[in-house]
Amino acid sequence: MVVVAPEMKLLANIPLKTTILFIAILVVLNSLYFVHSKDILMNSQQNKMSLLFKSVKATIEQAAAGEKFVENLLGERLRAAAIAARKELDPDIDKVTNEQLIKLSQSLGVDGITLFARVGDDIVGLKSSEPKEINLSSKNWDTNFVAFQQLFDLQPVSVGMGQTLPHFWSGPMDTATSNPSVINKWGYYYDGTTNYLIDPFLHDTSFRSYQNITGVEDAIRRIADENQGIALEISVLNSDKLLGRAIPEKHPTPNDWYSAREVLFGSYQYRDPKERDYAAAALSGNKTVFYLAEANGKSVMKSFTPITTEDYLKYHPQGSPLLIEIASDLGEVNKTLRHQLLQTAVFMACCTVVIIALMVLILWFFRKNKENALKNVQDAYLANINELFQSIREQRHDFINHIQTIHAFLQLKRYDDLQKYTNALVGEIRAVGELVNIRDPALIALMQAKLSQAESRGVRLDYEFAHMDQLQLSPVRSTDAVKILSNLIDNAFDATCELDPERRFVKVRGAARSGQIQFSVANTGACIPKERQSDIFKSGYSTKGTGRNSGLGLHIVKQLANRYKGSIQVKSGDGITEFSVTLMMSPTSSHIHQAAGEQAGR
Repeated sequence: MVVVAPEMKLLANIPLKTTILFIAILVVLNSLYFVHSKDILMNSQQNKMSLLFKSVKATIEQAAAGEKFVENLLGERLRAAAIAARKELDPDIDKVTNEQLIKLSQSLGVDGITLFARVGDDIVGLKSSEPKEINLSSKNWDTNFVAFQQLFDLQPVSVGMGQTLPHFWSGPMDTATSNPSVINKWGYYYDGTTNYLIDPFLHDTSFRSYQNITGVEDAIRRIADENQGIALEISVLNSDKLLGRAIPEKHPTPNDWYSAREVLFGSYQYRDPKERDYAAAALSGNKTVFYLAEANGKSVMKSFTPITTEDYLKYHPQGSPLLIEIASDLGEVNKTLRHQLLQTAVFMACCTVVIIALMVLILWFFRKNKENALKNVQDAYLANINELFQSIREQRHDFINHIQTIHAFLQLKRYDDLQKYTNALVGEIRAVGELVNIRDPALIALMQAKLSQAESRGVRLDYEFAHMDQLQLSPVRSTDAVKILSNLIDNAFDATCELDPERRFVKVRGAARSGQIQFSVANTGACIPKERQSDIFKSGYSTKGTGRNSGLGLHIVKQLANRYKGSIQVKSGDGITEFSVTLMMSPTSSHIHQAAGEQAGR
């Protein structure tokens, strides 16, 4: 024989569907928490990148403003050199030599001087201190060529970029056409007193030193170093080159020119196949676009943000805005997510263990209460049955005595005494028959016990029941009906026993009709004042002093009436107090029915 431990029985009683539902809810909550945490971390990372972009933008604008100031100073220096050269050179370009330009550039502190003159529909560098500049055509230099024409026409230069002064224009530093390995700063001067345009220029050596120390390149490098936990790289991109767009110009800028390169500042190492789509979306929406990608062997979050700049950052006035690209490593974010997921899983597992333990404890508690309640009801039920059996045994024991007494009356021919004796005997038999007619074993046992109690306490007990067989077909349990009647009858006995024996009377009635079960118990005795009638149903309230179960009887009756969607009423006046209880037998009330757990009060 296999013995099952009580703990295993409790675990076996845990509802499987409820457990599965609970675990499913935990999994859903865990998943939602993980997704929510991921969203929070991603939003936090985006906010950090947005703040970093603002810092980059502000720093770039500040550094670029410094660069512009320095470039303007260089432009003014080139204009002064051009004016000085005009005074030293012959107005006719044919009378100026290249050697003369070499010496003049050295004396003026510039790196070279080129003279441009109109040749047909072109503007050509006919004389220069730099041999590679001689016979150099400018017809293919879109913006510069337009500026040259405006200077020769003595018009203010307006090409949307560069530095414009009286009779002078200087463009941004850019690659030299004659030597792509060199980046120069040029200035162009023409006041109508010569037949050529004077072009002094400076190499970018000194400017690059400044830019590496305090310029945009240095600013981006410093910001990237200070924010390594957020940014893997920061770059300023030429959006047209990144997207492969052709700028609407007659003569496209050569790819090897500084202004035509894709990465203007910073570095761009974390490339991905979808970068053009997101960059285009950032430009079209004029907003920051974030996205996740696998780039250079890492999981990264990238952002593209258009930046509207002044002409000191625009090499093509008709081109698209520049883009600031920031790439952030998601390794730390994923590490934090995994850590949080582990913590959440451990927390959920602990909660599951605790809740299962609580469920087992609650089941044990309810099971214990149910066992106690059933034991109390069973004890009361058995006590009533035992009293009924005792009464039957007594009647059986007295049966022979009754026969002998009848026989004696017949022998003595005392027929009048025999009639009186048999009338009394028939009355007892009729009483037992009336008990049987109640048709509910529990109520039969109860009334038999209460009749015995009434006889011992000198109380006249009358009862009347109808259709109580329906009680077995209703959701109302016989044990609950017994508890209601026994508590009401006990209270009635206590109340009527305060009177003289000849005035002690209790009337019990019960009937099942129209979907209801009705019980009423009336007794003679002191009346209950109206102001106290609402208090008598409260737990612990009693007019009989203190006791083990004092004040619980009517409270239990009230609870049982409420449980069956019923009611309880009390009428008290003219020396009669009556309690009426109505219980609903409708099937809709069956779902609320449960074992009574209260201790019966008597």
